[in-house]
Amino acid sequence: MTDSQTRGPVVGDLARPSPRSRRALWLAAGATAFLLVADLATRAYNHYDAIPTIRRLVNVDVEANLATWWNSTLLLTVAGTALIAALLSGRGARPGRLSWLGLAAATALLSVDETVSWHERLGEVGRSWKEWAGGSLPTHAWVLPGAALAAAGTVCAVLWARKLPRDLRYGLLGALAVYLGGALLTEAFNGWALDGGHSTVLMLGTLVEEGLEMGGCLVALAALSRYVVLEHAPGSGRMAIRLRDG
Repeated sequence: MTDSQTRGPVVGDLARPSPRSRRALWLAAGATAFLLVADLATRAYNHYDAIPTIRRLVNVDVEANLATWWNSTLLLTVAGTALIAALLSGRGARPGRLSWLGLAAATALLSVDETVSWHERLGEVGRSWKEWAGGSLPTHAWVLPGAALAAAGTVCAVLWARKLPRDLRYGLLGALAVYLGGALLTEAFNGWALDGGHSTVLMLGTLVEEGLEMGGCLVALAALSRYVVLEHAPGSGRMAIRLRDG
């Protein structure tokens, strides 16, 4: 593992990901597509012949299964990549070490939420708002307080990303937009579908929701792979991780 120079790299327009990174991204995208197709296929087959064990294993609408594990793994991979960037960042680097640690902490918390569903506990707050306002939106109770938290987090993310290199800034903010499109907007729509008993719409909406969440992680990894580079070190030929310096 190589370190950056004393001041660390200042990255402008980043180069394409290395061949190894591109292969890894394609494999991750393929695994994501496989899980979504497996959910749809087993859902259809289950109508003709019950397969409860396999169905639960790949059901993207339940917790503690393969789909949840994969979503959490993608988030932890983003967090791990950001942590590596923090460790390799020298003094005066841009982005700085604290910026990378902030990204690692935020995505690690999202990974924990995939397992323990913290966001659903906001339903108590949503129900309190409903009692105070005398009404609520026809969706999950946690959506309104969740939207408030998401708005605050988005403002923080935009402010945090202002000084990032252009490609990295657009890539990570784009990833956040895709992720929130699934975790908040699509799930709010799914809450409406559940409340109205629209089972087919709910099924398709759930696939879109999970696809966007996983897709947001893939977009983030694609952006980060242009900056955190795994390659053969000159001379020794050993694999090394470095920060791209231009």
